[in-house]
This record gives sequence, structure tokens and C-alpha cells, in this order.
Amino acid sequence: MAYWIYSTEALPNPKLMGLPGYTPDQEFIKWNGATLPPIPAKEWMKLPDSFAMLRRSDWRDRQGTAYEIPISRFKGVVNARFAERGVIMLDHPPSNAEKAELEGLSEELSLKHRKKAIEFFERERDAAIHRGGRYEPTPYVDECYEVLDQPKPYSVEAMRAQRRPGEEAADKIANAIVRALNKKETDTVEALASKEKVNEKVRS
Repeated sequence: MAYWIYSTEALPNPKLMGLPGYTPDQEFIKWNGATLPPIPAKEWMKLPDSFAMLRRSDWRDRQGTAYEIPISRFKGVVNARFAERGVIMLDHPPSNAEKAELEGLSEELSLKHRKKAIEFFERERDAAIHRGGRYEPTPYVDECYEVLDQPKPYSVEAMRAQRRPGEEAADKIANAIVRALNKKETDTVEALASKEKVNEKVRS
């Protein structure tokens, strides 16, 4: 029986490979020593029917005993550990209707997981700061902020605002005043122009 797998995000993420704090080994889907190939982002991938493995009775057993691991064994791992991230595994080729429905579901689950990752990071970061320590974001958390288009509390701008909250508030007030004055000036010019048009009609 053929199996197909889909994920909104690549597992592991090739963009994050090699970055400090990213552990791709945890991103692979594994069962009993066998590992699925990397899962590409937003692409239905057909999986092999089984994996050929070699079992040795002890260190002197050089030849070992070959055995097969059916791909269906990974279904439980996907459901237990990766489904919440939007990974979907089917025992049949998906129809066009299934693709439309399941791809939307995968993205929804992936975004929810990213929100939870940000919430967890911010709780741990706040607790660390309260203790006088630090808690750095992982490359995955950093990407979550970008994907969800949320401001990063550890960015230069955010830290500057925290150090100088009065200046930040003053800048906002000053910008609001400038916008209000510009609008008032524009309204005044438009009113004078309208009045001049009326006068021209009266004179003519």
C-alpha cells in the first residue's frame, strides 16, 4: 500500500540548517531506527512501501539479518508528534478535492503551532528576565515571528523602546501632532481654493 505525506513547512528546514540553536535531528520522522527522507514544504511526496533494515544479534554478527519495516509504522509517529505542525499522511494518493481541503488544514495547524511556539518562548523569556537571566530565541522561533508577521521583542527597535519608553511615547505624540497639523493645513488650503472658485463665479 502506497503512502503519501504533506507538510506546510519543510522538515527539517533547509533554511535553518547550520544555524546555532537549530537541531534538525529532532525534525526527522523516525521509527525504530528507520528515518523518513526530508519532507519538502507544500508538496505531496510519495513514500516508499517499506524500509530495508539490518538487525545484528551481537557485535560478532557481521552479516546480520535483513528485515523490512512497512511504511505504515510511521503513521502513528506522524499523528502523535507531527500532526499538530500540519503534517498529513495518507494511505492513498490524494484527490484534488482532498488536496484543497488538507492543504488548508495543514497550513492552519502549522500557524497555530507557530503561535504556540512564540507564546512558549515569550513566557520563558519573561521568566528568565525576572530571574535576572536571558532566554534566547531559537532559529525556528525567529522564523515564526517572521511567518506570522509579528514584532520580535528582542529586536533592536523593541529593546530601544524598552530602554527609552518616554522617548518612544514622545515620538508617537510628536508624529501624531505633525499628521494633525498637515491635515489641518491641507483642509485650509482646500477651503481657500473652494472659496476662491466661488468668488470667481460671482465676479463673472
